[in-house]
Amino acid sequence: MRAQLRRMGHIITFTTRFALDFTMDDTDTKALDVLVIGAGFSGICCGIKLLEKGVSNFRIVEKSQGIGGTWWDNTYPGAACDVPSHLYCYSFEPNPGWSRIYSPGSEIQQYAEHCVDKYGVRPYIEHGREIVYLRLDEAAGIWTAVFADGGEMQAHHVINGGGGLHQPSWPDIPGRDEFSGVSMHTARWNHDVDYAAKNIAVIGSAASAIQVVPEVAKTAASVTVYQRTPNYIAPRNDRDFTKTEKTLFARLPWLGRFYRWIIFMRLELVLFPITRQGSWYGKHAAKRIMRYARKTVNDESLHEHLQPDYALGCKRILVSDDMYKTLNRDNVEMVTTPIEGIEASGIRTGDGVLREADILVYATGYDIEAHMRSINVVGVGGRHLQEEWESGPEAFNGCCIAGYPNYYMVTGPNTGVGTTSVIFMIEQEVGYILQLIEKAGRDNLISVRPETQSAYNADIHAALSSSVWASGCKSWYRRPDGKITTLYPKNAREFRRQLRDVNLQDFEVSSVRK
Repeated sequence: MRAQLRRMGHIITFTTRFALDFTMDDTDTKALDVLVIGAGFSGICCGIKLLEKGVSNFRIVEKSQGIGGTWWDNTYPGAACDVPSHLYCYSFEPNPGWSRIYSPGSEIQQYAEHCVDKYGVRPYIEHGREIVYLRLDEAAGIWTAVFADGGEMQAHHVINGGGGLHQPSWPDIPGRDEFSGVSMHTARWNHDVDYAAKNIAVIGSAASAIQVVPEVAKTAASVTVYQRTPNYIAPRNDRDFTKTEKTLFARLPWLGRFYRWIIFMRLELVLFPITRQGSWYGKHAAKRIMRYARKTVNDESLHEHLQPDYALGCKRILVSDDMYKTLNRDNVEMVTTPIEGIEASGIRTGDGVLREADILVYATGYDIEAHMRSINVVGVGGRHLQEEWESGPEAFNGCCIAGYPNYYMVTGPNTGVGTTSVIFMIEQEVGYILQLIEKAGRDNLISVRPETQSAYNADIHAALSSSVWASGCKSWYRRPDGKITTLYPKNAREFRRQLRDVNLQDFEVSSVRK
């Protein structure tokens, strides 16, 4: 017992000493305490929480010229979040003035700007700084970041706050470069192009397509939607908040918190169970969605093409109040015959039909792992993370990687969600990462033990094997080999419990100052 008490006292002294040392003023250091990559919701949260802890020797580097990450890059007509706005915001910074239940992307981006200014984070952000290389000096305990322009920056800790919903995924279609009209991806929308009275071809029928198609169809001469795979599209039930509702949210903060909790628990108790294979409720919900589709779409010949052949939830569940209604418009056509190729004047399908177009829109999603491998990260002993992750990225708690001490990811492997808000996940990760940074300070390297990481991933993938995501459909959730490296298989409450406190027994800590 005495030995255990002495060991506990050592741990308490050990962690407290590093936390105090980390916050000491050290104006002579050439290295940042923390380098944060990305000025989206992850990077902004890091900046806010670092300042709250008294850490000001940090920088947030952002490759674009704007704030908001996904919501800076994705500006296509109709862009919005599929999580209710009162949950898609920081818990510590509620917004009583959201205009709608599901507010548009521009409003979400403005919220990000508001947070940056309110919490004093903007002076710490540097734009136009794209990191291409990170290498660790083990002896000094310093990471060196190399930028695309050749510049360098050093830091004791690096937090990768990059996200996965901004790098376009382009389909491999013959003749893609032959099109003579205007081409664009939804993630790179060209606002200089007037699509009114134009013939628009949209390749894809999933999340971004069901938002952009209803908007452009309002003024386009024609919109042709090329669908490869049908999706489950549930009604969104969106609406404006009334002036009275917004006033009550502003005057009674507890009401906003209670409303947020209701949304959170509804997703936990109603939506999350659908992720289990063979879920009775999932089968029931699928039937309801298809009844809604058949009731809404007038053209009965389309009904069979709207019916997915996979279980609800295997692919991303979509929400829209107007996509099915848009298919009833005279200027909208859905084509389900596979695309044979793209030609100068339009798209030719496998039945030989050429449909001409003025504008070609790729609503084909994102390279979801791009932020995990876009930077060449070199860790202990010269090991390269890109090489180690060729068979799929793995981490501990989604943020720590064995062999890469003092390097953390906010939305790393298996942190993606389909049944809660990613901002909830971000807050849990940032809180956990900052605990690790406090424990290591400037004098130490902290790295997850390889055996801990392996055991964690064995547990994660065992849980994933019984999820609906592993039930057989092809989706961006799964790699070609079937491995799921994007999604977290448990509920949000379990994730919060899992990341509440750091267990030092899961980590190796080594001193770097002689």
